[in-house]
Amino acid sequence: MRVAIANDVSDVTQVVRSDLRVIFGHVVADAGLSQTRAAKVCFTDQPTLSKVLSGRSDSVSTDQLLRWLVQLGCRVEITVQCPNAVTIGAVKATLHE
Repeated sequence: MRVAIANDVSDVTQVVRSDLRVIFGHVVADAGLSQTRAAKVCFTDQPTLSKVLSGRSDSVSTDQLLRWLVQLGCRVEITVQCPNAVTIGAVKATLHE
C-alpha cells in the first residue's frame, strides 16, 4: 500500500480514500456480492457503486466508504501510533483478514 506524508492533507485524503476503495472492492468480491446486492446493503445505487469499484472514488467521501465497509460487516479501527523518535508521520489504510 502507498504511504502519504501526513503534512500534506490533500494527498493524505486522496491516498486514504483510494486505499479504502481498494479494500471495499476486496470485501465486495470476497463476499461474492453482485454490484446490485452490494449497493442495496450499502444503501446506495448500483451506478455509484460501479464507479467506486472501477476506481473513480471521487464521487464518494472517505466517510461514505467507511460507512459502506461497516454496512458490509467490517470492523473498522483507526489507530494512531505516537513516534518513538523524530520521524515523518504517514497515513495508510490496510485490510486485515
